[in-house]
Amino acid sequence: MNSSSDQRDESQHNYLISVAGLNTLVSSNNKDLILAVQNRYSAYSGRGEHSLEVNVDYVGQIRSSSLLDQDAQFEDGICYFHAPGFEGFVDSKKGEGKLVLSSMRPLDEIDYYLRVAYALLSFDSGGLMFHAAGLVRNGQAYLFFGHSGSGKTTVARVSRSVLVLNDDLLILLPDTSPGDQSIKWLAFATPFWNPTQVAPTNLCAPVTGLYRLVQDQEVYLEPMKSSQALAEMVSNIPVIPDDLSRGEKLLKRCAVLSEDIPVHYLHFLPDSTFWGAIDALGKPRKVDN
Repeated sequence: MNSSSDQRDESQHNYLISVAGLNTLVSSNNKDLILAVQNRYSAYSGRGEHSLEVNVDYVGQIRSSSLLDQDAQFEDGICYFHAPGFEGFVDSKKGEGKLVLSSMRPLDEIDYYLRVAYALLSFDSGGLMFHAAGLVRNGQAYLFFGHSGSGKTTVARVSRSVLVLNDDLLILLPDTSPGDQSIKWLAFATPFWNPTQVAPTNLCAPVTGLYRLVQDQEVYLEPMKSSQALAEMVSNIPVIPDDLSRGEKLLKRCAVLSEDIPVHYLHFLPDSTFWGAIDALGKPRKVDN
């Protein structure tokens, strides 16, 4: 991709990305950049109105790695980025965003920006972005969460006859559709992954259980108290805990989620035997403090 002036079109080009029904319009006067965005997020092409419009100004190749610190900071609910070659903001409530980008890997940089944007959009829509592997089995979504290295990709790889929504980042939204009142939350796939992970499937499914992964020498489920569930969940939510203005809502939302969906520690081996423990439990029950 060339960022020189002879490759930059004077008109704006754009592409609409839809994740969990939340639409983001990415625009730029660099046609090649938007074509690359379109190719990367082709499975998440959107239609209709957008919740957020992000203008990307691609101006050079200062940054050599997307792993550099983007230095995100919050002020009045707006996320600002201040780093060499990565300047901009996300104002999810006004539906506006800007990124001035100078990078040798612009798509990876845009992907990072969109992860932050969708964390904010999903939260402002009554939901959450969640670090978890979402596996759909018999039409139900089972969410396996934990810190990096806890085994999210492992449980996705060893499971057969399942659909993988994503093995790292999901969006959870409350189910507001009429119908089955037992369905409280829906888990949506996101396009945020890398080649070392399992490719996501752009679907959604009702959430039936939350499982905090614990690598062990035996397989069993350990009921989790409400206070434990709240702490574990908050520690696996990206972006939002950094914004103090959203802190109270975050705690309340996680409390509601843990009330609606049973949460367990899942002690497991690196094979599919954990499904037997889940099946033996039947319908999980909530454990009080």
